[in-house]
Amino acid sequence: MKVGRKRVIGVTILVGLVVMASCCLWNEYKGQSKYVLNEYLKAMNSRDYKYAVSLIHKDERLEDFSNEELISFMYNYFEEKNFVKVEVSKKEIGVQKVDAQKKVYEVKYIFKAQKVTSTLSLVKVSDRWEVVFPFKMEDVHIYTPLGSSVWFGQEQVTTKEENKYIVKNVLPGNYVTRITFPDEVCEDYITTINVPSETEVVIPYQMVEVSIECMSGTVVELSGEKQVNKNGFVCFENVLEGVYPLKIYDQYGNIEPYEEHISVSQNNKQFKVEELTLSALGNDRLRKSVDAFYNAYLEGIKTHESEFITQFATPEIGPHLIEAFEAWFIKGKDVQDAKMEVEIQEIKMTKEGSLEVETLEVVKMRNKEIDAGGKVYEQEYQVTLKWIMELICQGDTYKLKDRSIEESLVSYKDKDGKWIAY
Repeated sequence: MKVGRKRVIGVTILVGLVVMASCCLWNEYKGQSKYVLNEYLKAMNSRDYKYAVSLIHKDERLEDFSNEELISFMYNYFEEKNFVKVEVSKKEIGVQKVDAQKKVYEVKYIFKAQKVTSTLSLVKVSDRWEVVFPFKMEDVHIYTPLGSSVWFGQEQVTTKEENKYIVKNVLPGNYVTRITFPDEVCEDYITTINVPSETEVVIPYQMVEVSIECMSGTVVELSGEKQVNKNGFVCFENVLEGVYPLKIYDQYGNIEPYEEHISVSQNNKQFKVEELTLSALGNDRLRKSVDAFYNAYLEGIKTHESEFITQFATPEIGPHLIEAFEAWFIKGKDVQDAKMEVEIQEIKMTKEGSLEVETLEVVKMRNKEIDAGGKVYEQEYQVTLKWIMELICQGDTYKLKDRSIEESLVSYKDKDGKWIAY
């Protein structure tokens, strides 16, 4: 009896070891690529697309797809083609290292009407093998006229580069593409494409290039499409013949927005807009900038200081303006006091985007002088200068880009109090 018990105990232990070893071997096998491959094939052949999708590696191409969407896609794709089964036709393609992170197998898809030989790849992610999604995905480019909107399938497309909309990572299949046009220029264009064999949609309509010439630095908007005008004109490509809303403005609100509807055709595609004007905000900013400059200007005359000009001028013109200011009011002079009146006489907007401002400044000043006998006295002068100032917008202020004299007159007051022109 004692011997029998020992045998029972020994057999039990042996069976336990066998079971443990089997479990270890089974777990090790489950971690191998061949196991995952067989599980995927079994899932496909039993139409268990949910389990098949669970074995697929979710790379960056699949980030925007849910499992439900992938399951639905695979079901529709295979069932519509009367899928029968898939099997391995060649164990492995190429020489695979023992520690390889990727393995490729040749497989054969069998449908009722045909057989398709393809490849199936597996990748190792951490300690798990996963099936690489076995479909080629493509980006679809849809070339559209200006101002149009695009629907791809049931979704509106919003990603756009230049004159084309882009739908990224499109799964194989047939997709209805619908293009709508601005202000009902023409009826919707609807077509169906098959991805991946077709990846571009180009509408078969004649289009023109529209050129709009106007002030530099503005934003030109044609039927909702915007361009920054950097060179005095902008061009809009792929415009259908029709009537479109045009709007011109600047990002700082300094000019009054210009709006009109333009009629575009093969014979009417170049437009020129010159009648832009300052807005109330732009006019206020300009006058504040001019006032600030002349306040500092008068203080510079009184204190014999010229460096103030640098904060009101562009770096390129600053030294020239300092030189001119010093020639008029500092060099060879000893001004004791000064008063000034300034009048803005005219404001023009240039096509380069700057402002030409005509100002009339009248400076009355008392200058310390010494007569032939060495006597110190003060002489009154009146300097009248008409300037053409070119200013450029920098945010909510204006800076001098150039400044030139149109007219000048210098007078002095004689003993009788009369102004005598030189």
